Amino acid sequence: MTTLVRLAPRSFATVCEELDHRSRMALGFERIRALLEKLENPHEELKTVQVVGTNGKGTTAVVLVGALEAAGVRSGAYLSPHVISYAERIMLGGNRVSEQDFAAVMGGVMTFADRHEVPATQFELLTAGALKLFRDRGAEWACLEAGLEARLGAPHDATSVARSELVVLTKLGLDHTEHPGSSVEEIAREKLASLRPGTRLILGTEDPKVVEVALQACEEVGAELVEVVERSGYLATVAEDLAPYLAHNVRVGIRAAETLLGRSLDEAESRGALATRLPGRFAVRHTGDVPVIVDGGHNAAGVEAAVEAARNAYGERPLGVVFGALRDKDIGSMLAVLQKDADMLVLTKPKGERAADPSWVDEVIRPVDGGGSRARVRADVYDAVEDAVAEMAGRGGAVLVTGSLQTAAGYLGARSCESESKSGARARLS
Repeated sequence: MTTLVRLAPRSFATVCEELDHRSRMALGFERIRALLEKLENPHEELKTVQVVGTNGKGTTAVVLVGALEAAGVRSGAYLSPHVISYAERIMLGGNRVSEQDFAAVMGGVMTFADRHEVPATQFELLTAGALKLFRDRGAEWACLEAGLEARLGAPHDATSVARSELVVLTKLGLDHTEHPGSSVEEIAREKLASLRPGTRLILGTEDPKVVEVALQACEEVGAELVEVVERSGYLATVAEDLAPYLAHNVRVGIRAAETLLGRSLDEAESRGALATRLPGRFAVRHTGDVPVIVDGGHNAAGVEAAVEAARNAYGERPLGVVFGALRDKDIGSMLAVLQKDADMLVLTKPKGERAADPSWVDEVIRPVDGGGSRARVRADVYDAVEDAVAEMAGRGGAVLVTGSLQTAAGYLGARSCESESKSGARARLS
């Protein structure tokens, strides 16, 4: 087994900074294959599942791995993107890996890639590191969520190199704008390009257009389409407190686990599948009496699902919306959804280089809330939420923070730092 040797261990912060510097888009499998070969092909010693789609991939992957773990099958999940910490991207044994373990494996893989002159991208390094960690820690199954390259389809995503035995296709939508004229059917064909003879496909959507494409794709390559069925009884019980769209993703993940296990899950195993929840997926925080719902909806379908879930949870209470999106997204379509339901709209700027400037959004799209008032602009996410909370506090309302996982990160990260600061102050005073 390959041993990664470096002169000195790198800190988690240093490894994260180096990964940030290696963020770029590059097509082709030559780099990831070369790197995995130098690492003695860990993916060939694992059984893998690939989760592709537009919405719901992370939750589906976490539920699948949680169910396998509850059934006694050691499994790992590789997720992207992260919301607050890079360590969110790797789960093993039902838990997120420690920052120390993440730094050790990713720092070692970066050193190894540099030593062998493999110019791997950030996502390729993360993929190879996750596969190596899963292999080295004795995982039987690895669930791989297609990553940022997934906007170009499975043919270009590093996770496709594993040639998975099971592919899960979650709900699809028109997400990015760099490919104008794309249809749901074209997106489905791209997402399903990793199917191989004998692969089983779990279809997490009932969209007839997608179903037709999936049937054709399976017939062309000799793959098997597995129906997602509604489970009554215990599944309804364990998922009763979830937002509707999350409950659907749970159902897809459990169906995938049942397919791998060859049997239905019992109630305890189904509860185990829900043991871990990802940040930024209908996460509810409270500021005083105002619930703040943080959801990373990043396209019209995702935003619509978040609004529906907020209405289910809080009825007809006034809804203040804080919205921040990335430049390459269909911002107009998302705002069109929000303008029907938002009693107040605040535009803000997500984290990262791809963030859309809220002043530009305000000037070009000129969004208004449900009452016809122009949106407010607050560049800082935390300030935007504070503004919305202050308004909703006087109206008995709730606040929804949405548009991107990076927007969710801007608020949840600030809340985390604020909590740590207050905890430190209390400790100093005691």
